[in-house]
Amino acid sequence: MASLRFLSLFLVLPIHIALFSSLCFAEDDTIFYDFKVSYITASPLGVPQQVIAINGKFPGAVLNATTNNNIVINVQNDLDESLLMTWPGIQMRRNSWQDGVQGTNCPIPSQWNWTYQFQVKDQIGSFFYFPSLNLQRVSGGFGPVIINNRKVIPIPFDQPEGDIIFLIGDWYTRNHTALRTALDSGKDLDMPDGVLINGKGPYRYNTTLVPGGIEYETINVDPGKTYRVRVHNVGTSTSLNFRIQNHNLLLVETEGHYTSQQNYTSFEIHVGQSYSFLVTMDQNASSDYYIVASARFVNESVWQRVTGVAILHYSNSKGAASGPLPEAPSDIYNQWAAMTQPRSIRQNTSASGARPNPQGSFHYGSINITDTYVLRSLPPVTIDGKVRSTLNGISFVKPETPIRLADKYNVKGAYKLDFPNKPLTRPPRTDRSLINATYKGFIEIILQNNDTKMQSFHMDGYSFFVVG
Repeated sequence: MASLRFLSLFLVLPIHIALFSSLCFAEDDTIFYDFKVSYITASPLGVPQQVIAINGKFPGAVLNATTNNNIVINVQNDLDESLLMTWPGIQMRRNSWQDGVQGTNCPIPSQWNWTYQFQVKDQIGSFFYFPSLNLQRVSGGFGPVIINNRKVIPIPFDQPEGDIIFLIGDWYTRNHTALRTALDSGKDLDMPDGVLINGKGPYRYNTTLVPGGIEYETINVDPGKTYRVRVHNVGTSTSLNFRIQNHNLLLVETEGHYTSQQNYTSFEIHVGQSYSFLVTMDQNASSDYYIVASARFVNESVWQRVTGVAILHYSNSKGAASGPLPEAPSDIYNQWAAMTQPRSIRQNTSASGARPNPQGSFHYGSINITDTYVLRSLPPVTIDGKVRSTLNGISFVKPETPIRLADKYNVKGAYKLDFPNKPLTRPPRTDRSLINATYKGFIEIILQNNDTKMQSFHMDGYSFFVVG
C-alpha cells in the first residue's frame, strides 16, 4: 500500500555471542541432515526455468527437530556461486557463527561444503530455512522447520491429526541472476509472475487467468479431523492473504510462541512470517475446496494473476472445486487495515512453551532500557551510482572480513560501532556501521517506515516484545 506509514516499537535483549562453542550434550539427542544444494529445471508456472533445489527437491524437505536437539547439517554447494544457508528464528544462543548470513559467516564457495552445528535450545514452533546470499531465495532453496515440544511438555490444544505445511510466496519466471542484474541496474523487481504454494502453480480456477497444464498442490484430508496447518511466506516482497474456502483458521502459534486462540476466515502473512493454525474439516464435502494465497496491499485488480490456488480434498468429496475464489478482505484503501490483525494477536501467557512453566510476560514498566534506537527506512536512493536502501541514511556494505571472524582475529577497521541512534540530517552513504549493544541490556527499537512500500523487519537470533 503506497500510503502506508507506521511506527513499531519493540524491546530486544542482547545475548552473549561466542564464535565456537560445544553444542552436543549427552542428554540431548543429535539429528543429522545432508543438504545438497543444486540447480534443477522446473516449470511451476508452466515456463521451464532454473530453480534451486535441496537434495533434488523443490521446495526442500522439512527439517524436523524437538526442543533442545542438536542439529548437524552438512551443506554441499553445487551451485555456480557462493552460498550461505540461514535458519531465521533459531536463536543461535552463544553460537552466531552458525547463523548463515553475510557479515557473520564466510560464504561456502561453489563445489565446497560446510557443516552447520547448532542447538534449538528452549525453542518450539514453526520456521523455515533459505539461502541468504545473492537474491538466491527468489529461485528457491527454501524449506520448512518444525521444532516439536518434548513429550513431557503439554501443548495448549488437543493433539491434531497431523501437520499440513504450506510454503507460499511470490514467484518470477526469471531466475535470481537475471533479477539481480535488473536490481543492480537500478530497476525494480516489478510485479511477480504468480504465487506458488509448495513450489506449485495455481489450480485452473479461471481459464483466462491461469493457463492449462500447470501442476497444482492437492491436500488430502479426512472429514471430522483437525489438522495443524503451518503457513510460511517464503516470497521476496509480496504480502499474501491466506484462506481456505468455508473453513476457519484457529491461530495457535507464531514463530515459537503459542498465542491466545481465535478464529480468522483469512489471514495476512507478510514476507518472512510463519504462523500455525488448527483447521477442522467440518464441511459436507459436496465438492473440493479452494486454498488461496493472494497479493495484498497492492492494486489487486491489476495483480489478479498474482494468486496461488491449491485444492483441499476430503476423502469423501463429491466433486471438483469450481466457481469464484473466496474473496480477500476489501479494505485495501484503509491505510490502517494492515495494523488491525497484528494488534489482535496475543501471546498465550498461561501456556507452557519449551519449558513446563508458562511462557509468561515481562512487566514492561519495570524494564531498565539501556539504549533507544529510531530506525527510519526511506525509498531507495542512488549512492555512488547504485540504487540502495538505507536505515538512518546508511546502506550497509558487505565487510571484506566477516564481523565475527574479525573479532576473533582482532582485525582492525573491519567495521565501526557508530550506527546512529536516530535519523541524521546528512546525505545518504554506504558504511559498515553497527549498533553497539550492551550485554544483557534491553534495547528499545522504534521502526519508522517512511518508504512507499510495506516493509518486513527481521532480527536474526532474537525474540522480541512488540510493546507499541
